[in-house]
Amino acid sequence: MTERRTTITRNWRPAGAPARRHDDFAEVAFVAPSPAPEPPAVDRSAIAERLENWGRWCRSSEGSTAAACMTGAICESMLRWAGGGEPRAAGVGPVIDSNDAALLGRAMVKLTLDHRRLLGLLYVDEKRKQFIGALLRIPPSDFDKQLCEAQDAIAAVLTVYQNSNSK
Repeated sequence: MTERRTTITRNWRPAGAPARRHDDFAEVAFVAPSPAPEPPAVDRSAIAERLENWGRWCRSSEGSTAAACMTGAICESMLRWAGGGEPRAAGVGPVIDSNDAALLGRAMVKLTLDHRRLLGLLYVDEKRKQFIGALLRIPPSDFDKQLCEAQDAIAAVLTVYQNSNSK
């Protein structure tokens, strides 16, 4: 079965086997890869509402999870004054879902710094898009795309958090 080799060559082959040539290899037709499936569409209005709630929560001075910023305290006192003392009862400000806002705050840590800055400036600091674009050096034509990417990123992190909590 095995024969003893007396010399070492690069083209050694067992006795009786035909020599292998480079043109013996068959050409295989190119098969284009199938396109990647589209990711499921994220409901942008739902994530935008949650981010707005998070922004109000960050600026708020009420409750056990009060924001540690003077601006939030001043804004809340102005809302109370404008609404006759009870902004939520008078319909001046929407109710803040503190649990969801705290979950969003924990999820923000998992985002890239660019996404965190963009979402924080837009929803917490309530800056205009032109200001945010200039500050973060985002061209005006790419701002909406960057915002969608940041919203998709936070939605993906929230989905992971919710899946891990349901198990």
